[in-house]
Amino acid sequence: MLLEDTPIAAVRPGHYIGERRCGYCHRSSGSCVFGFTSVSMTVDLYQRLMDRGFRRSGTFIYKPDLLNSCCPQYTIRLKASDFRPSKEHRQAINRFNRFIVGAQYEEALRRHNSSSHSASSVGKHNPEFDLISTIHRAEYDHLPQELAHVPTAHKFVVRMVPPDCTDEKFELYRHYQKTCHHEPDSKITKHGFRQFLCGRPFEFERDYDPYVMENVVSADGSQPARKRLGLWHQMYYLDNQLIAMAVLDILPDTISGVYFMCREEYSKYSLGKLSACREIALSLEEQRTYYHIGLYIYSCQKMKYKASFGPSELLDPELYRYFSFDKFAAEFKKSEYVSFAQNHRGRDSAKYLRIASDTLKSSRNDEERYEDDDEDDHMQVIQTVFDTDMPGVAGQEEIESSIDMSKVRLIMQKYVFTAENLSNMHPTVFAKLLEPILQMAAVMGLDLFYEVFLYFQ
Repeated sequence: MLLEDTPIAAVRPGHYIGERRCGYCHRSSGSCVFGFTSVSMTVDLYQRLMDRGFRRSGTFIYKPDLLNSCCPQYTIRLKASDFRPSKEHRQAINRFNRFIVGAQYEEALRRHNSSSHSASSVGKHNPEFDLISTIHRAEYDHLPQELAHVPTAHKFVVRMVPPDCTDEKFELYRHYQKTCHHEPDSKITKHGFRQFLCGRPFEFERDYDPYVMENVVSADGSQPARKRLGLWHQMYYLDNQLIAMAVLDILPDTISGVYFMCREEYSKYSLGKLSACREIALSLEEQRTYYHIGLYIYSCQKMKYKASFGPSELLDPELYRYFSFDKFAAEFKKSEYVSFAQNHRGRDSAKYLRIASDTLKSSRNDEERYEDDDEDDHMQVIQTVFDTDMPGVAGQEEIESSIDMSKVRLIMQKYVFTAENLSNMHPTVFAKLLEPILQMAAVMGLDLFYEVFLYFQ
């Protein structure tokens, strides 16, 4: 069977990567992950991989080893319909809205609303705070036509666009990396930007292009004809200048915040928090159940804001079930590694004990949900996952006894076949192919592993 005849999600064999530089506490060898590169990936499969603790950086899909890493990274998500903006969130939204429209427009709107017995202003609303209407209130396309003759202080426009690599986007990325993360020009390349945050990482049905709008919106514009899916860029324009951009994975039942960048001069408006509120609103508008806020590290001060978007929940690294953030928080006071599995191993090695203040001082600014995934840093010390005690991973004997080789699909030289045919190969070749098969099955779980094609070059 030829590869091109088969719609697939294909991945290259993965590796356990230990002693990797940590992007949070900056230790040179504190981070451990299992990672693989996707040749093609479906939105459905990636969503389920996220619910097994995986994240992606471009086409590199990785699962942090929470037990053996210096800064354990927990998957954090929020049920969008349960979100209730805090006073801090409401103030950030209202402050930005007032900055956009200005005092003259505010006064005109107050008089207009007074005569029509509606809300009092752009910045101060009814006690029943409506997230969706308020987040859009100062956008140029949402201003009331009755006040079209009144000028606003600024013109603010938000657009959802395909994830193409453009000069405009790259210049914002370059500015953000230099001003926020203090990266030198030599490390900020268009190639790296394209690989990290652009492109088309997901596969779709042959007759569906998610970036052709007639596939996304119905004829009358009232309902999505088909769900918006895939990688998208949400662009923030102020007076026709791109000031911020959110990179979003829009999946079947969740929206995942991948990255956010903004111009430094507007950071005083809490654009990181504002973007998270906007993405929760988008989750509701796009009829998604959840909003994934990325990864959460208890000891990282710059990640504390993620917990404010509640009620959130964290993924148990051994049970692969979500529990409330509050339940985790009570245990984090005792240990940075937490699992509610009955017989979980826990963390008892002194090498993981560190003074919290050291982490707080050295943590990079995660206000905009930056997660360190430097491409050059993907491959450091490689070993088999079975030589570690990575949590939530089946042992080698367990996998060998339970795997069904007739369900394991492989691609070699553009041909597809099942792993049961490997027994006909030379013993040396068989052993070389068997090890990555078992590792991938152990980390992904058999149910997900059976859905991918393992791509051998």
